[in-house]
Amino acid sequence: MPKQDCKYWEKCYQKNSAHLEKYNHPPKNSTTDSTADYSPVKGKEAQKRKTTEDLKQEPKTDDSLNNLDMDVEATVSKNTSTGERKEIDTDELRAEALGNIAGKNYMEILAKRIKFSVQAEYDELLRSNEFIRHKFLVEMPPDFYDFWKFANTLKKNATGEEILQYFENQFQLQLVGPFEFLAGRFHKAKLREPGDYLRHWRFFYDPPEFQTILVRRDTGVHYGYWRDLPKDNNCLLIARNDSLKNCKFEFIAGNVFDAFLHYLDKDFTSTPFTATLISSTRKSLQMFINANEIKLEKLETLRKRRSAKVVAKTFHEAGIVVPYEGNTQVGYRPLIVSDGELKKILELFVKAGPSDDNGDNEEIKAAVIEKLQPVATAANIAMDECDFGTSLELGIDLFCSGRKELHSLVQSLLVPAYSLLSRPQFIAISKAHMEQRSKTLKLSIFELDAK
Repeated sequence: MPKQDCKYWEKCYQKNSAHLEKYNHPPKNSTTDSTADYSPVKGKEAQKRKTTEDLKQEPKTDDSLNNLDMDVEATVSKNTSTGERKEIDTDELRAEALGNIAGKNYMEILAKRIKFSVQAEYDELLRSNEFIRHKFLVEMPPDFYDFWKFANTLKKNATGEEILQYFENQFQLQLVGPFEFLAGRFHKAKLREPGDYLRHWRFFYDPPEFQTILVRRDTGVHYGYWRDLPKDNNCLLIARNDSLKNCKFEFIAGNVFDAFLHYLDKDFTSTPFTATLISSTRKSLQMFINANEIKLEKLETLRKRRSAKVVAKTFHEAGIVVPYEGNTQVGYRPLIVSDGELKKILELFVKAGPSDDNGDNEEIKAAVIEKLQPVATAANIAMDECDFGTSLELGIDLFCSGRKELHSLVQSLLVPAYSLLSRPQFIAISKAHMEQRSKTLKLSIFELDAK
């Protein structure tokens, strides 16, 4: 079997016989191959090798590589001195040692390349509305984009940031979440981990089905789209919640235009100085809808359509929607306790103190969880028998309690329920939320960038 050429050729430092027998080397004291060693193939390969002048231009090896060569030679000597006859490939030993020395630098380079790749993907997403689906895991309905066009008419020739400031200054109303993407705020923002985008403007009691788009400045009052299915934009309602009061959500509009009017009527504090502004804004909104022939479904129509699909009310009072077969009654079964009984169990937590209290009431908290366990077990059994809505209902109810001690139990109910209902986006949203669930009103991702 012909020998291979040593890849180090005239630079090879090896002296052991095993290496010399395995690889070809140039003749000593000669820059050309001897007649005995010459072959047509080898001659052509030799012509391709670096010239002596090229080799002189290569950077010198540092002391760590010199030490490396000594270590490899020592390894070879150690094995041969012990009488081992096993052939040792010093090239492989050297490569392995080189890898150990360069490992740290390699990982640093790899991390930089990964970061560069992620940043490139982020920059590409910013070029289209695909950013919204990728970062918030949902798509926005037509009325959302139409309202942004209307917002641009209220302050013509303005930048996206100026439009956001106009709404905040004139109406104390913040257009947030996907509106901020349309305004260009994310183009200037620092790249963050996926969970931060899912927590962006997600208030304490917001379930995964809810997505905030409007916030009354410096309050817990916020409006958002309610989705029973992550990808369903055909039957969206807009709900309202005040996170500083309770977990209850109220459906107030069937589109963002009507939601804005509801805000001006119910949540905006009008004064004689703002009367003219409010009147002119209402007229502009109606003119825009008529001029662009925007068809908007009314609240009552959408609410009736959804109510027919609701299988349980839940503590947030918006109810849950799951596939349910009336004839076989497969899809949902009631919890083994009533809403009143479940609330009484959860009220025992009040005696144990705040959710983040690490006082002497751990026994009370443990007792409450013990009382909840049979209810959760029954819900899991129902889920095994295709009544997925039961676990979803209990998971949402426990989430609405606001007790962080129950987050683990909530996840054990919601994750399999959403999975079996083919709603994986809600799994990601709920996990991200409960990892850093907070009652603060500073919920913007841009607050994090400012720190």
